[in-house]
Amino acid sequence: MISVIIPYVENRGFLEDAVLSVCSQNIDEDIELLLQKSKKTQGANVNAGLRRARGEFIKILHDDDMLPPNSLSDLRNAISENDFVCGDQETFGDEIFCPHPQVYRGRSPDFHDMLNENQIYGGTTLYRKSTLLAVGGYDEELWTGEEYDLHLRLLSVGYSCTYTPHVVHKYRLHEHNKSYYMGPGEKKERREFIREIANRYNVSRVTMRYAIKDKTRKHI
Repeated sequence: MISVIIPYVENRGFLEDAVLSVCSQNIDEDIELLLQKSKKTQGANVNAGLRRARGEFIKILHDDDMLPPNSLSDLRNAISENDFVCGDQETFGDEIFCPHPQVYRGRSPDFHDMLNENQIYGGTTLYRKSTLLAVGGYDEELWTGEEYDLHLRLLSVGYSCTYTPHVVHKYRLHEHNKSYYMGPGEKKERREFIREIANRYNVSRVTMRYAIKDKTRKHI
């Protein structure tokens, strides 16, 4: 079974679209849909959903985004023996915020390259639940870059990620996108914060704050 977790603080008017996109998946396997609402951080919401999940595989979908009908099928077919998988992402929205939808192509990530450039579009990923449990899930203290931190942590200790050349995630552009519609000061602060996340995993340092030796299980 695949468990789809939708973490959110409040319904911003897009939640029904997200839910319907999960219900419209072209896949024979069972799907468990978990709506995880709280005023806590995204990381805390995701981890709470992970504790509830019964599926072998985990898909995380933001409440303002959607999955194309082929998403779970393509991701499930591609993950094979790997620990997680990523794919391509397409933007969408109204004529004001997304007049020209674009497709962003992912790739099979390399840990060292990831330290300088994020190679995974976060909404495109499917994980094995056991993999997320082994590294402790999301960092609940982060206010941005949660998926980037998770992927660096996974790759830094040897978990494998493959890539499927299909659009498996639809990223909605709207006025409240924290990644796209920030002021200059906010963008600078976010860039510096993301750089600090990468610095945690800089292999030139003697110790790494989030190093997990021998994939030791850490319960959430």
